[in-house]
Amino acid sequence: MGLQERPHHMVLQICEPVDKKHFNLNLVLQGFEKTQLDCDHVVFAPTHLEGNVELAEASGLEIDSKSKGVMVNSEMLARTDIYVAGDTASYPDQVLGRRRMQSYDHSFYSGALAARNMSLNGREAYNHLSVVSSHGGPLGLDVVVLGDIDSTMEMYSIAQTSGRFDPNGLVAQESDTDAKNKDDAKPWGLWEKGIVYYLRDRRVVGAMLLNLNERTDDVRNLIRSGLRYQHRMSEDSGSQRILELEDAIELGLESPICRHSSARGQGIMRNSSNKERMGNQA
Repeated sequence: MGLQERPHHMVLQICEPVDKKHFNLNLVLQGFEKTQLDCDHVVFAPTHLEGNVELAEASGLEIDSKSKGVMVNSEMLARTDIYVAGDTASYPDQVLGRRRMQSYDHSFYSGALAARNMSLNGREAYNHLSVVSSHGGPLGLDVVVLGDIDSTMEMYSIAQTSGRFDPNGLVAQESDTDAKNKDDAKPWGLWEKGIVYYLRDRRVVGAMLLNLNERTDDVRNLIRSGLRYQHRMSEDSGSQRILELEDAIELGLESPICRHSSARGQGIMRNSSNKERMGNQA
């Protein structure tokens, strides 16, 4: 019981447990040996590995002091006739700034561009906003992440839920019908599908899509557009709505629930006695 850490393991499969009364999930893990683990919840904490830059440093290439990647320009060029792509490259992004990405999507597209420029003496710039995706198998949980996301940022979520929503709570609550079919409830919560926008200075810089993979290109274009919202609308419950984000993309959600979270440390007041103050802040 309690929390178990399993570092240096890869999750191969997420299954329904044999003992459904006491556990929500069964994980198949690959470490030095393949093992299984029954649990209620899973927190993925991916390791952001440092780039292997020893050869680049020895060759006199410039290393990004922040991301520890090899500095390249928008053509993935580190120095005349030397191209660097994939996880090791620190490249400039027109909207999000200089960054180093670790994902298959980025490695594929940046590598292809570097190859074209290298072989054809091209000058094509890398403008692809790569994604990190995860598929939850039998849980029906597909997640796509784009851009910059961080739990300390201002966030705005728009979601379709499978239960009765309590606006004063952090998550949707089970309806009477759901309670009778508790074994069929999603162990990761009651979100069916939705999106979380991540904002910096009111501008969308990242997003996480849940079971909305088909909207990936729309969100990519939205981040590239540099959308910055202008107004927050206070409701009687003390919550805040950002209509510019709700109307930005047609998500096709039924009776969506929207929630706003301020950037950590800014502390937007939420109770009814502070409505006027919230209105002034917005």
